[in-house]
Amino acid sequence: MALTLGVFGNKAKGLASLQGHGFKTLPFTSVCVDDDLLNGNPEETTKAVLAQIGESNFYAVRSSSITEDTEESAAAGQFKTLLGITKESIADAINVVAASLPELSPDDEPHGVVIQPLIHSVNSTSGVMFTHEERWMINYAPGLCNYVVQGFEVAQRGFHPSGKPWMAQGADLRQGQLFDTTSGQIVTKEFESNNWTPTLEKALLRLYRKVHHHYRKPMDVEWTFVEGNLYVLQIRPVTVDWLPQLWLFDNSNLAESYTGTVSPMTASVARRLYKYVYEDLLTHSGVPKQTIRRHQGVFDKLVKDFNGRMYYVMNHWYSMMFFLPNYERNKENLERMITAEIRQQIFLPESMRPATWLKFAYYPLMLWKVICFPWTTNRFNHIVQKDFKVLGRTNFSKLSTPELQNLWNHCERRWLRRWYVTVESDTVLMTFLGWAEKKFSPEELQGFLSVETPSVKQLRDFKALAHEVMQDVLLKEALIEIDESVFHTQLQKNHGLHERWTTYFSVFGGRFPNELKLESPSPMDDFSALANAIQEIASSPLLSNAPHTGQKLPWGIKQLQRYIKQREAFRLLRSTGFGWLRRILLQAGINAAQSGHIQEPDDIFYLKIEEWFAGDNAQWKDLIVQRKAQYAQHVDDRYPRSFAATPSGEAPPYIPGAATGETVEGQCVFPGVVHGRLLVMDEYRPGPWPDFDILVAKHTDPGWSMLISKAKGLVVEHGGLLSHASIVTRELGIPCIIGAPNATAVLQDGGEAILDAASGTLKPIL
Repeated sequence: MALTLGVFGNKAKGLASLQGHGFKTLPFTSVCVDDDLLNGNPEETTKAVLAQIGESNFYAVRSSSITEDTEESAAAGQFKTLLGITKESIADAINVVAASLPELSPDDEPHGVVIQPLIHSVNSTSGVMFTHEERWMINYAPGLCNYVVQGFEVAQRGFHPSGKPWMAQGADLRQGQLFDTTSGQIVTKEFESNNWTPTLEKALLRLYRKVHHHYRKPMDVEWTFVEGNLYVLQIRPVTVDWLPQLWLFDNSNLAESYTGTVSPMTASVARRLYKYVYEDLLTHSGVPKQTIRRHQGVFDKLVKDFNGRMYYVMNHWYSMMFFLPNYERNKENLERMITAEIRQQIFLPESMRPATWLKFAYYPLMLWKVICFPWTTNRFNHIVQKDFKVLGRTNFSKLSTPELQNLWNHCERRWLRRWYVTVESDTVLMTFLGWAEKKFSPEELQGFLSVETPSVKQLRDFKALAHEVMQDVLLKEALIEIDESVFHTQLQKNHGLHERWTTYFSVFGGRFPNELKLESPSPMDDFSALANAIQEIASSPLLSNAPHTGQKLPWGIKQLQRYIKQREAFRLLRSTGFGWLRRILLQAGINAAQSGHIQEPDDIFYLKIEEWFAGDNAQWKDLIVQRKAQYAQHVDDRYPRSFAATPSGEAPPYIPGAATGETVEGQCVFPGVVHGRLLVMDEYRPGPWPDFDILVAKHTDPGWSMLISKAKGLVVEHGGLLSHASIVTRELGIPCIIGAPNATAVLQDGGEAILDAASGTLKPIL
């Protein structure tokens, strides 16, 4: 029987692709795994292989299955790899590797076994490169690449596409592996250095650029560097993002505006509002539109809801700060402005970095905007207030759904696309506040901040209006009886009061509790709420912390007070604006209910704004029933103020605090919360294993894959973001933390614990 050599299996295909693109690789051949191979003559097999790859002292014999190195799965470590094979043992090694491959159906392509010379110089450096459009990263160690892929703790370096570093750790690690030619074994040893050099760094940068140019997708590249030559040993697609950006969620001050649970409509409108505001803000701050379009995902998801609970996506807020010069100051101002609990450094790609011209133009532009700010804000106020008055005279009940949608679009163009002015105002406010905090004591500053804002003016105006209403006996009686018809009939008879009433509600809108929750009733459309609000404020004293008068204030404090008042004025505009948006949607709900597309007018708030505009109303009833059931299921859930999760993940549930114990801390690889029994292994033990939920190990290699797959959570003492444990748990979706020193020593096998991978902690329950 004739031995079949060529390109068989995915590993061989990857090597052939590398050679075709001009990469420097070692000679290789691939043996077809079929009956001819299994029943062939060993001497003939060896002779045929060496005729293809040439003579060498030692060889590497590796699997080349059609099920590994695919777009969907790396299948790392599932099949045999044999290193340090002599010429005389090649045939036997091929059979051993072939026997580890899975059975195939008759219609499948055959597996292969790859044979290559083995480089085993004491001066070599080897590792794994992971590529991405915005970054690349390497794990490396002196000696054989085998040490790196086995999951031991090794050095890591991360770079931007330009070659500028963004992370480095473990530069002092010097442990690696060599092939001992005397014993024929792979040995672990301590090298004099980790062999990192500027020459190697430049060679890896060239390799990254060439890989990205030819493959245009994330790739996993194994390499070795020997005496100035960089060889590519293997290449395969990255199946799971090798540096997943866990989304950091924080609702520190967002929960104040969107308290409790918000409807799908409110959540979708909030996303739309934030997107418009911050796209426009950066555009008017000099960021090129093409940069914003390239990173559209940042603006699409500035906020996210979890079963109706609203959170900032902090990664995207940090990214927006990075578009502008002086990122660290911008980031600090942002965190202070939203009182963020999460304050972290995240990876930010070079493509977001501001252009050189913007670094010079930004501050003159900001100065000019500050000078023009009074005119800008006055014009903004005038446009919005004018529209409010028009809306106050609009008979919504006569508008069709298309007319309501046109009205909504009009409001977006007139208000939302100018709302970035309010954020600019907040930015100036935070600048003056930062100056004041450094210059004055907390006591002095507290006195300066005691100013009456437009919010208080709204309450005072409403109290005066309520007091006048309660002086009219018939109006008072109608309020007590909650008789809306009698109330409005009597109100229209009092022309002066009716005019003041109309003016007040067209300006302020009457939004008090849950002002940004579109589903929350307003006094504008819920007479019982209005009657209660009028009676409450008319009978309650309105206290005042009056500001100091006659005091000579520094110019900066005057500006600070001015911008505080302006911020509150903008909040009132926002509140009133949301009241009018609610009014549009409520009429849309009335129209939809009359047409039979939904059951009740308020059901409109269980749709999203995009769904309402799309108008596919045949599915609305079923969709609304599903969402009502989902919201009812989660109405009593409790979520943390901040947490980390994957973009498609869920918020962690509330878990009561564990009993006091020694908490293990590490770095999050994949988030999630697991509560259960521990299996602690300082070294691998073959099964059968006891029932367990969380596996704790010093380190893992491909041989642990089956055990890891049985775990609900994993804690590893050693390793990095690209270690075996990291890659496998991300691919399997298992909550995992790495770099948890002494975990196997301090945790009790069989004990119970809570693993909160997002926060990087495992806490025993005693």
